[in-house]
Amino acid sequence: MLDCTDRPVLQAIFLNSNCFEHLIRLLQNCKLFLNANNKVADKIEFSGKKRIGYAHIYEVLKSLGQPSRELLEELMNMAAEGDHMSVGILGISNVQPLLLLIQWLPELESHDLQIFISNWLKRICCINRQSRATCVNANMGIRIIETLNFHSSLHRTCAENLIALQGSLGSQSMSSEELHRLIRLLRTNEPKQSHPYVIPVIRAILAMARKQGLDSAMQYFNLSPSMAGIAVPPIHKWPGSAFSFNAWLCLDQDQVTPDITSKGGGKRKQLYSFFTGSGMGFEAFITYSGTLVVAVCTKREYATVMLPEHCFCDSLWHNITIVHMPGKRPFGQSFVCIYVNGQQKISAPLRFPAMNEPFTSCCIGSAGQRTTTPPPSQIPDPPFSSPITPHRTSLGGILSPASWGGLLGKSELITKLISAGTQDSEWGCPTSLEGQLGSVIIFHEALQPSQVKALYLAGKWLLACRNPICLDLSTNLLHGRLTGNKVVNWDVKVPGSLMDVNVLMALQLLIEQVSVEKNVQLFIWNRGDFPFRIGHIQYLSTIIKDSRRLFRKKYGVQFLLDTLRIYYGSGYKDSDLAPDDLRTIQTFLYGLIKYFLSKGGTHEEIQSIMGYIAATSEEEQVSSAVASHLLVFRSFDRSFGSEEELIQLLTDVLLCVMWKGLERFDDAVWIERGQVFSALTKLGISNELLQPSDEIKLNLLEKMLEWTVTDNRDTKALPTHAENAFRLLLIVQDFLQAEGLVNSNLWTEKPHRGLVWFFSVQVCAMAAAKLNTLLQTKVIESQAEACYLLGKLEGILSRSIKEKTETYTFLIPLVRTLVSKVYQLLFMNLHLPSLPLTNGSPSFFEDFREYCSSDEWQVYIDKYIIPYMKQYEVNTFSDGHEHMALYWKDCYEALMVNMHKRDRERGESKLKFQECFVEPFNRKARQENLRYNSMLKQLNGQHTATLRQWRAAQLYLTCEQGPWAERKQNPIHWKLSNVENYSRMRLKLVQNYNFNSHQEASDLRDNLGMQQTQPSSESLLLEVVKQVKVSDMEDDILELPEEDATAGEEQGQKEKLVLSEECELITLIDVIPGRLEVTTQHICFYDGSIEKEEGEHQNIGFDFKWSLSQIREIHLRRYNLRRSALEIFLTDQTNYFLNFSKEVWNYQSCPGGLSAEGQILVYWPWLIVNVFLQVRNKVYSQILSLRSPNIYGTRSPQELFKASGLMQKWVNREISNFDYLIQLNTMAGRTYNDLAQYPVFPWVLRDYTSEELDLNNPAVFRDLSKPIGVVNEKNAKAVQEKYENFEDPLGTIDKFHYGTHYSNAAGVMHYLIRVEPFTTLHIQLQSGRFDCADRQFHSIPAAWQALMDNPNDVKELIPEFFYFPEFLENQNKFNLGRLQISKEVVNDVVLPKWAKSPEDFICKHRKALESEYVSAHLHEWIDLIFGYKQRGPAAVEALNVFYYCTYEGAVDLDALTDEKERKALEGMINNFGQTPCQLLKEPHPARLSAEEVLQRQTKSDSSTLNLFQHLPELKSFFVEVGISDGVPIVKAVVPRNQSRSFMSQGSPEILVTSLNCIIGTHGWLPYDRNISNYFTFIRDPTVTNPKTQRSISGPFTPGLEITSKLFVVSHDAKLLFSGGHWDNSIRVTSLTKGKLIGQHVRHMDIVTCLAIDFCGIHLISGSRDTTCMIWQIVQQGGVPVGLAPKPLQILYGHTDEVSSVSISTELDMVVSGARDSTVIIHTIRKGQYMRTLRPPCESSLLLTVPNLAVSWEGHIVVHTSIEGKTTLKNALHLYSVNGKYLGSENLKEEVSDMCVTGEYIVMGSLQGFLSIRDLYSISPLAMRLPIRCISVTKEYSHILVGLEDGKLIVVGVGKPAEMRSGQLSRKLWGSSKRLSQISSGETEYNTQDSK
Repeated sequence: MLDCTDRPVLQAIFLNSNCFEHLIRLLQNCKLFLNANNKVADKIEFSGKKRIGYAHIYEVLKSLGQPSRELLEELMNMAAEGDHMSVGILGISNVQPLLLLIQWLPELESHDLQIFISNWLKRICCINRQSRATCVNANMGIRIIETLNFHSSLHRTCAENLIALQGSLGSQSMSSEELHRLIRLLRTNEPKQSHPYVIPVIRAILAMARKQGLDSAMQYFNLSPSMAGIAVPPIHKWPGSAFSFNAWLCLDQDQVTPDITSKGGGKRKQLYSFFTGSGMGFEAFITYSGTLVVAVCTKREYATVMLPEHCFCDSLWHNITIVHMPGKRPFGQSFVCIYVNGQQKISAPLRFPAMNEPFTSCCIGSAGQRTTTPPPSQIPDPPFSSPITPHRTSLGGILSPASWGGLLGKSELITKLISAGTQDSEWGCPTSLEGQLGSVIIFHEALQPSQVKALYLAGKWLLACRNPICLDLSTNLLHGRLTGNKVVNWDVKVPGSLMDVNVLMALQLLIEQVSVEKNVQLFIWNRGDFPFRIGHIQYLSTIIKDSRRLFRKKYGVQFLLDTLRIYYGSGYKDSDLAPDDLRTIQTFLYGLIKYFLSKGGTHEEIQSIMGYIAATSEEEQVSSAVASHLLVFRSFDRSFGSEEELIQLLTDVLLCVMWKGLERFDDAVWIERGQVFSALTKLGISNELLQPSDEIKLNLLEKMLEWTVTDNRDTKALPTHAENAFRLLLIVQDFLQAEGLVNSNLWTEKPHRGLVWFFSVQVCAMAAAKLNTLLQTKVIESQAEACYLLGKLEGILSRSIKEKTETYTFLIPLVRTLVSKVYQLLFMNLHLPSLPLTNGSPSFFEDFREYCSSDEWQVYIDKYIIPYMKQYEVNTFSDGHEHMALYWKDCYEALMVNMHKRDRERGESKLKFQECFVEPFNRKARQENLRYNSMLKQLNGQHTATLRQWRAAQLYLTCEQGPWAERKQNPIHWKLSNVENYSRMRLKLVQNYNFNSHQEASDLRDNLGMQQTQPSSESLLLEVVKQVKVSDMEDDILELPEEDATAGEEQGQKEKLVLSEECELITLIDVIPGRLEVTTQHICFYDGSIEKEEGEHQNIGFDFKWSLSQIREIHLRRYNLRRSALEIFLTDQTNYFLNFSKEVWNYQSCPGGLSAEGQILVYWPWLIVNVFLQVRNKVYSQILSLRSPNIYGTRSPQELFKASGLMQKWVNREISNFDYLIQLNTMAGRTYNDLAQYPVFPWVLRDYTSEELDLNNPAVFRDLSKPIGVVNEKNAKAVQEKYENFEDPLGTIDKFHYGTHYSNAAGVMHYLIRVEPFTTLHIQLQSGRFDCADRQFHSIPAAWQALMDNPNDVKELIPEFFYFPEFLENQNKFNLGRLQISKEVVNDVVLPKWAKSPEDFICKHRKALESEYVSAHLHEWIDLIFGYKQRGPAAVEALNVFYYCTYEGAVDLDALTDEKERKALEGMINNFGQTPCQLLKEPHPARLSAEEVLQRQTKSDSSTLNLFQHLPELKSFFVEVGISDGVPIVKAVVPRNQSRSFMSQGSPEILVTSLNCIIGTHGWLPYDRNISNYFTFIRDPTVTNPKTQRSISGPFTPGLEITSKLFVVSHDAKLLFSGGHWDNSIRVTSLTKGKLIGQHVRHMDIVTCLAIDFCGIHLISGSRDTTCMIWQIVQQGGVPVGLAPKPLQILYGHTDEVSSVSISTELDMVVSGARDSTVIIHTIRKGQYMRTLRPPCESSLLLTVPNLAVSWEGHIVVHTSIEGKTTLKNALHLYSVNGKYLGSENLKEEVSDMCVTGEYIVMGSLQGFLSIRDLYSISPLAMRLPIRCISVTKEYSHILVGLEDGKLIVVGVGKPAEMRSGQLSRKLWGSSKRLSQISSGETEYNTQDSK
């Protein structure tokens, strides 16, 4: 049986005979031997192929025990349907055994078997794309992850093989559920323990994301099925003269079977075919061996050209371009060129067919129309014989290497010609491409080689078939999107404790990986140990030097200096490095700075260094680092070896300046030199010097003498040198004579050291020669002179004789000359008769030496010569001494003059130095510190942003829908969000990630027992407020600017800064200092706080930036009773409260007239007018001056209220009581941002004890004409007496009825104590503890009773009592204590008996507010709070006077000069309360009753009727809007800001045949009482004319149901957004132009639903790829023009197709429903996950969410559907804005469309019914109507209903006379459609059933 060749027949017999069941029974009851076990799988294959009982097979085989290898191999053979070892040839034929093997792996005890099977699985599943696609479609990824969960049973190698297989399959396609499970796999029970699969799983995910190489196309057509392909509509006339085809394709290796051996036995894979009706045209295909063949078919011939050298069946992507070129002239030869990957491979002659016929059969990648082979008798003979060898046996044989080896490059051997019609027998039957096809482009002209190359380089990522006429008919379309991998900004931070060499190496690899990018912005600083730091910095320096230009701009000098200052500077406290290590790192970083400068320092870098020095005073190291580039003058602070060295250095400096610095020799120069000696003398007298001044002088003189000798020795000596020497000798002589008298040491040393050295041998020779010349020419006249010369010469002569020196030799000529001169004059002939002759005797030299020792000579010298010599010296040199004394006197006087001059210059220099150096230096330091602090702030902001992103990722991973969701969810805590809806309701709670249970505050309360009563605010204020009371209140003076004609022009130009002011952002929690900037286009606030906390805004901290066009209103506000604030309201209901400092100019000194600011000042003799110009008013005026179209402003709240027209709207019942009160609060300055000015609402009920609340009974309501303090008549008398008896002795404090206020911060926190952040604020107010339980808000009846009993308790209500049930519940489980008497625990608020739940209380309380009684009396309460009874005599009469400090303008805090007193008073006022601004000074009119309003509407011809208020009176009319019957209307809507409706027609059946949706913009007038049907409909004429029809650019995805969810219209009806398109795009169509203006492809699968918010700011899209995307609608001048190119947020969490979405920008909420039975809520601004709603379901079947809607108050209406085998179960579910389940109702029909309007749900069903239900009870109102799609008009006047047959039903209020009683109970509209009458051109729709 097993050897049977006809296996399908055997399988059928096997199944029909129930052999499978018998075999299973046999296996279960018998113990098989090994050889029988081996054949089990072969038998199973017969049934298993039909996929019957694989789970059963697995259980049976597992029950047999551990399998043998042979059994497992048989299962592998079963998967391959052949030998499992032939993996590369066979591929996967049956994937189910593979799934079974994967499931079996953890059960196998043999690790070898596990590794063997996992290795084989990895090979066979990853062999090619087709195998991967097969495995992906079989959900193998889920099976692998389920197996990996048993990681303790798997060998690590086996597990890694499975993970690698998962990565390979994931690179093909991966569902969100698989990725979800894969990441969940990594979760461990121990938080600090890592999973063993972390590394291989991360690698697998990286492999999926990377998709490197040629295997990386993510958008392609999968044309593997044989019937797949792209059908192109007929081309009636070919537009050009040539044919070019370009495409990317990828073909897998074929599973060749041995029996395809006969001729034509294979198939040809069609690349394209373009044929005329007669069979002529172009064709290209791939043979089964992978060869490309290009063919042209004419009427008789089928000519082909092959490209044999390329095999395209290699699982790689190839770009193929085929260019057919006709002959350039008649009868010229035609060619075909084939290009592969941009390179031309072949050019061969090939016929070009005639192009004059239409191409009727055009296919790409498709088999197309089969060309049948004619019988042999009809086959004509070929025109010439085939050049191919005729004896070939198979296609494979022809293309074998042996056959083609010698034929390459010879075109005549690669062309072939056969008869037309025989191609199927020659080349095989045509089939689809059987592979993947990327982008396809067809040209009607011949492409040039350069163009082909450009197309190839463009890549395979072009979107295939952008042209809408091309449809994708593939049966398995895989969708993907390539994202860029450009690094934008990476800041890698690794904790120091984790730093090791491995981390550093990984980081270095990361740097090298991203360094190839052009936009590298990555730098890493670690805080590890010193070796890691220094090694890393060394590596970074290498990187920097390799890519200097790349890193220099951002990571250059400034960055390095900042790094030094932050991490390695003196101010860094956390450094754990040793000082030496720190200096080493500093040196390295300074070295990098020096390197940058050595390559050319820029001006900015030098400025950076100077700023660093100025700010840090660390110039030593910087200067040494940059000394080669900077000349830095600094104080001389290096240490010397000794004091002598320092003195020597200074002496050298002085000498250089004295001698070399002065070149002349006149008296002035020598006086300057002499000043040095005088200064030394002065210093020596007044100071103790390190060396005596005379020694310093001597040192100077010695060196001066040395330099003099050197100068005179020079051959080029000048006369100045001799003169200087002479003067110097005079000074030296005088110095020695003067100082020698005091210090004899100078004489003992100096003759030898100073003068004697002068007479050396050489000097003596020169001196003697010169003296001899002088003596010979000298005339000696006096005996005294002659005696002096002879005496001096004799002294030297006698000494030289005695010492026997050579000097004697030079002196003898002088003696001879001198003696001969004075012989007669000194009577030598008488006294020296024995004197040797001087007349040239040769013996005179010796004779005179002997004579000098004779007595005669000695007596003569001693007796005659010496006395005359001394007398001559005295007479002569006394004049020289006097001369030197005068010289020193002149020097000293010059010194003193210069000292005074220098002192003066020093003072001037100090000032100059201060101005030119110190101040710029300090300024530079300040600038640098500002820049540095700004940089630190920016770093802190980046750090905060990074932490936020990490936390967001962590929150997503661990949230309920995340992969690491806790098995047991931790309790979630909530706080109130600051978002509001359009009724200014703050409804929404957000998760509180910084939750505090405040247990310490509870303990403090309990330990201290009853808190002592705090002194009342009244007594505290008495003392201080006397200084600040204002007698008269004045209105704001606001100078509105005149219109500037150029303002509009400037706005269109480049954005410019207009205004920048310091201010404070006031929030509930805190006051955030910052700066407000107004530009020509935006308004921005920059958070100036040091530690930015994460606000609920889109940016870090509280920074915000908004376009001026988004500002809706600006209101003047007061803060702490000062008119210094603004409140800005934006179109999305965001608001900001900004407080500005108040600037006051006092013009008392100005005489009247015009001030410098251009203000008119007026004064009277007895009055000076002070003009208070506030910064607030300047900002307000500037914003108004920008003339934004949405902003309007007035000078005062009274004017604003009057201009708004709200009062009349309320009187006419056009707005609700709640909306009117909240608007009154807003205009009167009440704001949610300031607790002291919180909105105030009235108590409206007095009955809190009855079991049922009867709103028709006036007795249950409070008296609204009286203040709450005197509603109880018993309190009125006491209040009146208190007022009359109060008297302030000082006359400062006015009389008042109440010492407390009806609205203050404490009261708000009292009510909202259970909701954060009010809990925290309450504890802060109570000094860190909870107030005692009895004083807390614990019961509504008790709170009312306290008001009645205590006249001092006058608290009114807050808005939350009418919309916010959560504040009545203690959701955060705070410990609020116990009541003292009953010991009852204070938890949730005790409700009145008539309220069953908090939601029920809010609903009934709101109904009470809107009741007839309150409507009739609410104006009385408005008079008390906002109106004429607020102040003055009317207030006194109404017992409505409060403490005067609460009134606007009553005090001026700026009058307090003491800052502490002012702050204290501000705090007191803040907690005491403030009275709202007075809006009315006359009585408020009463509201009309409902009957009166109805009567008015009946009389009016144009007023619209709200259909929800007249449900029993509805009538319906239908209009024809389409081209024909039977085409359903899929969308009909009246845009919010447009009077023209929008309708779209089309059906899936029409779309399959490529007809598009028709767009019509029809005229719509909502209400005209003169027309019987009450509306006017003007049909769009373009709809009926085929030439003018406008259509949505398609095509849509085949098989997708076209519903209204796929279309969204902008609020101005200018743009249509559509989804459902085949290319996953969202398309934007201009309705005015009727053409496509935008196409956004970001989703990875079909877009299934769209929704737009009420503001028109955001669009949300849901997709089959399980994600939602939030898009910003781009606006220009307030007009939408398209979508932003990238989505604002991408939202995850679903595991199946998203089927419905809704968005509310004002509530910062996105709701999405999917086929995975979940509804998920996210935020818009941050994209954070909020919660998951799981509608209740009794069935185990799959629950889907086809429709959902969000009401204005945030109620979420969810329509669910369960697809059973026979019936559909539909239900409607209601949730609160905070996710609380409120109820459900089962539906009998299938809802097709749904919307929520006000308090009503309007639904249409496919069964043909329309239902209108109440939102709160979900009870049906029994309105039945045939319907396809629905839309409620903006005035609530009509419902537009689109029918299946193309009719548009308009439902509205009919004339009352036409309505019959009891209509509500009957079935209004059934399924029959019958015309009954014609009315004003439109036809009434009869809703009666046919009888």
